[in-house]
Amino acid sequence: MVSELLVENLTVTFNGLKALDNVSFKLDSPFFAVVMGPNGAGKTTLLKTILGLIKPFSGIVRLYGFDVFKETKKIRHMIGYIPQVININLHIPMTVKEIVAMGILSKALPPRILTQEIENEIEKVLKLVELEDYSDRDFTELSGGERQRVLIARALIKKPRLLLLDEPFSMLDFDVKCEIASLLSKLHVETKADLLLVAHELSPCIAYEPQVILLNKKLYAVGRAADILKLDILRKAYPGVTELPQGFIIGEDHA
Repeated sequence: MVSELLVENLTVTFNGLKALDNVSFKLDSPFFAVVMGPNGAGKTTLLKTILGLIKPFSGIVRLYGFDVFKETKKIRHMIGYIPQVININLHIPMTVKEIVAMGILSKALPPRILTQEIENEIEKVLKLVELEDYSDRDFTELSGGERQRVLIARALIKKPRLLLLDEPFSMLDFDVKCEIASLLSKLHVETKADLLLVAHELSPCIAYEPQVILLNKKLYAVGRAADILKLDILRKAYPGVTELPQGFIIGEDHA
């Protein structure tokens, strides 16, 4: 059986320093997986390598049977990428509809015209992320959680087989993080898209039993949260783990 995502002996270097060191794992579809690790662990580097944006020093990445580095164009059509909200330029005034339309129009040849067919698709994906009445709202006026939903809609309009999300819970209140995790679980079921997200904390996703990839340049564990969130395993990836009677703190204020 061919794994839907195969990462094998992946090493990525920047200026001679290893950002990822001989990382190997595989995920079989359908998967809802979370890459977890401390700051500087190489989590975002892993996502960008899967996207084909970063060329590795060595190793293989295959997605749905395609070589990510040799068949990049095909891969990009299969992936919906959701960057961190903090990396979005808020100085350019755009409506929600315009942001979502970028998911299709950015790949189209000029003139990039917002057709009725595209408007209909925008309505469908906004309904999926529970923002039906937000089409003409200014993106900069939205809350952090609403902005995250718009970016998810922008990725969904491509009808991807895989959603890659970089820190979707960043800068959000805990209740909103849980709402986004619930939305992602719903989309995973309704759209049949596989999900791979980077997160500092797993707690918003725990109820949905994601697969966990524990990373700190090297791969330390892959499996269900119940099997991974153990003190002896976490100590390998996190340099500072403090054990408490109620549980443990894993170094960056994440319990």
